[in-house]
Amino acid sequence: MWILISAVILIIIIYLLIRLVQQGGGTIEPTSSKKIFSGFETHAIIVMDDEINSMETVVNTLVRVIGISEKQSVNLMFRIHKEGIAIVWTGARNEAEQYLQHMREAGLLCFLAEIVSKNF
Repeated sequence: MWILISAVILIIIIYLLIRLVQQGGGTIEPTSSKKIFSGFETHAIIVMDDEINSMETVVNTLVRVIGISEKQSVNLMFRIHKEGIAIVWTGARNEAEQYLQHMREAGLLCFLAEIVSKNF
């Protein structure tokens, strides 16, 4: 049963990621994209939309946990709400794991993904 549930969740995540890439990832303010992508990232934290957390909870959690501005957090929250998924932070694995734990403790539906470079 757990295998089936895991497979369904994985299929949904893959579908949402493909949709996000096909749509160009939406629009993020230039100030927030500078904070999120610096060029030396190895891992990404991805947050998915859910029916449990309020928009305010998502914004407050992003501000508190990853330390971005409220404006950046609101922008990311709307992307999550509109597209169902968004990359909210990128960086080193050990820091990503800590942030991920705090976000999950706050109730956000999120996961960690390794960034694979196109330059082998």
